[in-house]
Amino acid sequence: MTDWTPQQKTTIDERGRNILVAAAAGSGKTAVLVERIRKMVTEENVSIDSMLIVTFTNAAAAEMREKIRRALKERAVTRPELRRQLELLPQASISTFHAFALEVIRRFFYQIDREPDFTICDEAQSAVIREEALDELLETSFNGAEKEFFDFLDWYGSERSNDAIRTMIQNLYRSLMALPEPFETLEEKIRELSLSPEEYRQTKAMQFLNSVILKDMDEAEEATLAAQELLEQAGLERLADKFRPDTEAHETMRDMAEHGDYKGLREHLSGFRWTSIRAKKEEKADFDMLNDEFKAYKEKAKKARSRVLEFLKDDVDSRIEGTRRAVSVARTLQKLLKEYDRIFREKKAERKLLDFSDIEHDCLKILKNPETAEFYRDRFKYIFIDEYQDTSVLQETIIGMIRRENNLFMVGDIKQSIYKFRLAEPEIFQSKYDAYGSCRDGSSMKIDLNRNFRSKPSILSWINERFRPIMEGYDEDACLYPGLKADARYCFEPEVKLIDTSTREYVDDEAIADMKNNELEALEVCRLIEENLGREYCDSRTGEHKRLRYRDMVILMRSVSSNAAAYSEILRSRGVPVFVDDSDGYFDTMEINVFMNLLAVIDNQYQDVPLISVLRSEIFGFSTDQLAEVRKRQPEGSYADAFRAVAEGDDEFAERCGSVLQRLRRWKILSRAVPLTDLVWRLLLETGYYIAMGAMPNGTQRQANLRALCDRTERFEENGQSSLYGFMRYIDNVKRNRVSIGQVRLLGENDDVVRIMTIHKSKGLEFPMVIVSGMGKKLMYSRAGDKVLFHKDIGLGMYLEDPEHSLEQRSLTYDIIISKMRQEEYEEHIRVLYVALTRARDILYLTGTVRSEEDYEKGKAAGARGQTDYLSILDRMPRTEFIDCGKLTELRTQTAAPEETKDDSAAGPTLAERVEQRLSYRYPYPTARKLRSKYSVSTLNEEAHRPVAARSDADEDMYAGDGETEKPDRDSEPETVLPIPKFLQEEQRLTAAEKGTVCHGIMERIDFLRAEEEGEAYIRNAIDEFVEAGIFLENERNAVPVSEIARFFRTGLGERAVAAARKGMLYREQPFDLMMERNGENIIVQGIIDCYFVEDGKIVLLDYKTNRINPRVPFEEERKRISEMYREQLRIYARALEEAGERSVGEAYLYLFSVGKVIGVSL
Repeated sequence: MTDWTPQQKTTIDERGRNILVAAAAGSGKTAVLVERIRKMVTEENVSIDSMLIVTFTNAAAAEMREKIRRALKERAVTRPELRRQLELLPQASISTFHAFALEVIRRFFYQIDREPDFTICDEAQSAVIREEALDELLETSFNGAEKEFFDFLDWYGSERSNDAIRTMIQNLYRSLMALPEPFETLEEKIRELSLSPEEYRQTKAMQFLNSVILKDMDEAEEATLAAQELLEQAGLERLADKFRPDTEAHETMRDMAEHGDYKGLREHLSGFRWTSIRAKKEEKADFDMLNDEFKAYKEKAKKARSRVLEFLKDDVDSRIEGTRRAVSVARTLQKLLKEYDRIFREKKAERKLLDFSDIEHDCLKILKNPETAEFYRDRFKYIFIDEYQDTSVLQETIIGMIRRENNLFMVGDIKQSIYKFRLAEPEIFQSKYDAYGSCRDGSSMKIDLNRNFRSKPSILSWINERFRPIMEGYDEDACLYPGLKADARYCFEPEVKLIDTSTREYVDDEAIADMKNNELEALEVCRLIEENLGREYCDSRTGEHKRLRYRDMVILMRSVSSNAAAYSEILRSRGVPVFVDDSDGYFDTMEINVFMNLLAVIDNQYQDVPLISVLRSEIFGFSTDQLAEVRKRQPEGSYADAFRAVAEGDDEFAERCGSVLQRLRRWKILSRAVPLTDLVWRLLLETGYYIAMGAMPNGTQRQANLRALCDRTERFEENGQSSLYGFMRYIDNVKRNRVSIGQVRLLGENDDVVRIMTIHKSKGLEFPMVIVSGMGKKLMYSRAGDKVLFHKDIGLGMYLEDPEHSLEQRSLTYDIIISKMRQEEYEEHIRVLYVALTRARDILYLTGTVRSEEDYEKGKAAGARGQTDYLSILDRMPRTEFIDCGKLTELRTQTAAPEETKDDSAAGPTLAERVEQRLSYRYPYPTARKLRSKYSVSTLNEEAHRPVAARSDADEDMYAGDGETEKPDRDSEPETVLPIPKFLQEEQRLTAAEKGTVCHGIMERIDFLRAEEEGEAYIRNAIDEFVEAGIFLENERNAVPVSEIARFFRTGLGERAVAAARKGMLYREQPFDLMMERNGENIIVQGIIDCYFVEDGKIVLLDYKTNRINPRVPFEEERKRISEMYREQLRIYARALEEAGERSVGEAYLYLFSVGKVIGVSL
């Protein structure tokens, strides 16, 4: 039984009121939430289908459902009535906000005139449609020739392009669509532009400005008082008396700010000058000792005054009055936004598409029907919201429509709200936290869970010390307290490693002198990894003593895209295996970039850069000299025209150029005749590009990326689009809108590599050792690029322009919005840092670069705090070591790590060497392109063992095949027989191969844990569900050998597989591509591995077979025959697995469904 803390127990047991749980990092919030639900179902007879449980990712929702299932199942052993709840669980409302909203739309689509057969478009598709809508909007507006529109262009457009207008409309539209009533809110904010100064002072915008000015003047006054006290404490009374008028002046200005006397404050700020302070001879020694700190206080006060004066540079009332000039142009903008919304919606409706914004807005529109809202209020007795700090205004409104008076349970941590870019509003959490904390009628309560069951006490106390001064509301309730007992010998203090770059230009090592800051930092990070590898630590949860492995370490950074390449290059050169978890960069990879250029040239041959790229690539193999030869022969015109002109010659080089053009023309014709997906795959194979990429370093990853491109073209075609031109435009929009698409992930969670990931991706994870890098890197803040800004609270900020006099100035509201955005971003930067530091369980490092140790210390004088980087935000930290960058020379020049710590798959040539290899590469076997390039494992296995597997037609039924379902060849010959459609198969007897396919499908989908625990009953129920879902047909259900499948889980091998599944180490239906040599040429072998699991660091390989055994032959002979029959197949599987990762295959087995036996195969 779990020992709950008092706060956790209250969270689990409290009923009859709305509850907000502020659950700090590592406080066990998921366990508490699951236990609360479990208790309500098992002890209070609350049905699981009367609950709405909402979280923010599909993975979190699936994890929540599984944890609830396990909790209920434990009790169901002794309480059979709970089996009904287990049956209801799959249909229970445990989902993301969007999934719940979709359920509402699918049920009540007719209330909003929505077609029921809609599909959800991804961000890339949405971006394309947005661009189309903008094109139509601007074209219609230009053709309409309305004066208001052209006046708007005069204010905010450009003579050279409409890009500024397009960006403005897109950004404003996105901000509006985050609101429940977007255009009603816009109308309200436009009306505020016409308010008198007296009326405007009552708005939220002015209230925020008042708070900002008062806060800055408080800071200026406090800094001046500190400077005054500094003089007094040093006994410099004369100087203190001389400085006192400055202190009094700041007190006066602070009082003016408090009372809103901005006219007087502006005059005082504009006229203020520091009193000249000069020490006499007898005072000089004492004054010199504190002068730097004294100046720092004065500088701090000066910066605060300057920020206030920026708002008050002109009379406030005059600035408010001036805003009225923008009303007419704001109305034009309003009209454009509404028209854009109409066009955008129509274009999505034509394609029967919904984007994520539509889902929430449609859901809200449906719930505005009182009867529909009442339906959900009756249905859900209890509503649980996980990660509540990330709720948006729109989501909060939806919940408000279906909640009862006291049935809300919300859990989250405002300190970990880091998704402002996804429209999260941490203010919602804070508002409820304040309200529930002061609730007197007992209808609501807040609970603080601040016991941390993750990190060592030394890390927690260090984090508390860092965040008390910088995070608003970081009080005793917000602090982290140890929840686990820890061995003091293994409580390591966090350490800060700062690289002093001031000596870089004096370092003898030219490589160090030329290194960028992030490369220098990567060297130090590499040293920390090598230094800690094998270091002993104690797992506080288990009490077990362990040693650090690569997989226990993570490098966290704000942005991976700009830093990961340098880090991975340096780490790999030292033999440190590394994996970059990047959600961007797919189209920047060499293999995708080149192939997209090929598609671009096929679509339009008159593109110089794509043409040169493809000619130089492995596809056509032109050398740099040959590329130059084209320009030498034809110096005029575009390169594409020059290439065509050269191709008309009659020598060998011209013939080669002509061959290129001929192939491009043929592919152009082909692009109009075959589906896009087929075109892409044929090009990959016909050009030999897929094979060539597999032969390069990191070839498995490159080929996976190319296959993913095929998948993307297939999804593109599913939306009714099939042209190559349309696809290229789609990809252009994806790039232009910076839609996040990362490389295909091949690495498993348990692979022994150092991870590099963004802090955002690390949220919810934990690691024994964390390195937070880039502490000295400049933080990003939004720039005032658009001339119109919108904020839901502040309003509409606009540039006020006078085209006739070429004057422009920002409205007061615009400046207030900029200040508000910076404040929100600064607060989120702090929360992001908090998330990073709380990932560490045992060991924590912070690394960064500084211009010099002296500059860093000077910046910390007088408690100065900036906002430019994390080092300026944080106070001076203990255990900070400054590292002369010259000392990194020794690390750079050392040999790679010992052989046993190397990652063979990661080690390789340097970046420069790899670039040279690519530039000089030519495909050496052109004749091989005429050969078949791809084989299935089954084909190779049959060819390797024909004598063993040979049998007569008479024996065919007795030794029926195993029905293995390898991936079909994409380049199969025209004679390939297509499979019989399922609707024609229903009444036909299944062949042995078809039975095998069904068995494989069942083993791929069933839950191994439940199959072991519940046996045949579960397997039969699961198969019934698969049939109902249309995955299998009725006659396929009858062909499944249920008892033989269940028997597998009673074998020793089955029990081992289940044990691996519990640890997350079981893998099923894993496709692969493997390069092998055949008849002196490289071929691609493609297959699907049925199942494997990791045990004691090695892979156990398992393949299912439906072969029937000859009863007239001793089983031992049959075992040998079948083992030999499939030995080559399993060897290929083993090789594929070993080349894909770092583990070796220790054992290999076949499981025969026909007799329920396991056969070991020696490799």
